[in-house]
Amino acid sequence: MKTLRNLLMFAVMLFAISCDKEETFDVTPQTLAQTVWGAEIEYFDENGNATGNNSCIVEFLSETEGKYSEPDMNTVRRFTYEVDRAIIVIDSGIYTLLNGTWHIVEKSEQQILLQGYYPNKVLIILDRVL
Repeated sequence: MKTLRNLLMFAVMLFAISCDKEETFDVTPQTLAQTVWGAEIEYFDENGNATGNNSCIVEFLSETEGKYSEPDMNTVRRFTYEVDRAIIVIDSGIYTLLNGTWHIVEKSEQQILLQGYYPNKVLIILDRVL
């Protein structure tokens, strides 16, 4: 009986150790540097209804600088960025698609959801390409 109890305890411990731990992904300058993301930008009115969208490719070149390209306009714009816990601030010096203070709402290695208000809600869905 004692052997059966020890075997059962060993099996439970082995199961507990082998369970996958949920991996967390932190959005930091280090995790963003040298990555490429497809961005879908969605705009909403004051009632929360979608009013339009845009898309671009975002490249975080280093821990402080990046660039994005708008396929429709055939333009490439450079920007600087900072990450402070749950906020990312993007600045290109002029008003552009990505300029602003964005709250990191959801995050994983493959997707990041950013939200801001300019003055109404704007969402940026970043899907990792590279």
